[in-house]
Amino acid sequence: MTQGISIFTRLPNDEVWISAKYLNTNSVHDKVWTTLNKSDKKVKINLSEAYQFVSQSNLCLVLKHTESGLKVAFVAATKAHNVHKKAVLSVALAENALAVSSCEGDKLLVWDTRTNEALLDLDGHGGPIYKCRFFPSGIVVISAGADGSCRIWSAESGINPVTLQGHTMSVSDVCIVEKGRNVISVSRDGFAKLWDIGESKCLGDLIEGHGPINCCAIAVSTDEVEVENEREIATGNKVLVVGCENGLIICTHVGKRQELFRKEVASACNACTVVDQTIVMGCEDGRLVLLNLQDGTIIKEIHESASPLFCMATLTNHLFVIGRQDGNCVVISIKDEFAAVRVQLTGSDCDGIRDLAFNGKWILAACRDSYIRKYDFNQVSVHFK
Repeated sequence: MTQGISIFTRLPNDEVWISAKYLNTNSVHDKVWTTLNKSDKKVKINLSEAYQFVSQSNLCLVLKHTESGLKVAFVAATKAHNVHKKAVLSVALAENALAVSSCEGDKLLVWDTRTNEALLDLDGHGGPIYKCRFFPSGIVVISAGADGSCRIWSAESGINPVTLQGHTMSVSDVCIVEKGRNVISVSRDGFAKLWDIGESKCLGDLIEGHGPINCCAIAVSTDEVEVENEREIATGNKVLVVGCENGLIICTHVGKRQELFRKEVASACNACTVVDQTIVMGCEDGRLVLLNLQDGTIIKEIHESASPLFCMATLTNHLFVIGRQDGNCVVISIKDEFAAVRVQLTGSDCDGIRDLAFNGKWILAACRDSYIRKYDFNQVSVHFK
């Protein structure tokens, strides 16, 4: 079941809508309204019998759906950044408060999340930039896009010292291996490539021949091998997970160049991440498929919406956040004890969430409406304790 609320208001004599929906059924709409207590002049939140009031603060309203027992915290953004003029495609966040983001106007910008000031315009890609990420240092950026290349940038000077070329179609996603001596890119051409940044060279194809690849994630394996190539750094215990347009989920040991397992789901795989030792795959039909990283066993499926999954990111404390085509942005725990808890990151209304970023303190949500919304992680994590 999913719940949604358009806005949270503390104004007296106002009302907003709320809806509850089970999959493949019609939404049941209701209202939340406020009144002013005459005695203490405080605003009171009123609900129908379908909902129970749990708590409220300046940034959060927590309600419980009576019938299902689902508790939902609606968390507002602390700020909506408007550094782009067109729909945002990707965003990344460094620990030092720097962000990098791309939009449909083929812009790739480095900017300061504290001041909203655009610091660098990274110009070089021939078309849309579908993915941008910071290296762990927070001063180097990798971007990938429709021109089939990956570019490495200095987030301090804007210089592009390295361009990785080898894909024949657009690059859809990238992974950085530990500190970033090596990176992995996946493409619509069906290849997953391992790159040596220092020599701007492809070290090998990790996956090929399964059709367009939409997403990838990297994780640490308990199976470690010694890698002879000195240009490969820290790949001996890494596994690569990819999601394909044809519904294949493939896991490959990077150091061994060996496929570990594959699973097929009945929908295109659009986004993936790894939480602890659990693969989380988001599908075009709205499903979340959770698999065991060791053997690919499907742990469970979460199918709360038919809206396509566009993006996701791993948080801390066993949490991950997902973004959907309909603007729904939700934090979920892989722990069974929090199966009936959801945190909705509000503000996007019906505009799709294209990408998500997390730096340990803040969550950024990149939206089709051209805004990048910033959420305080403390407002999220408190609901999973």
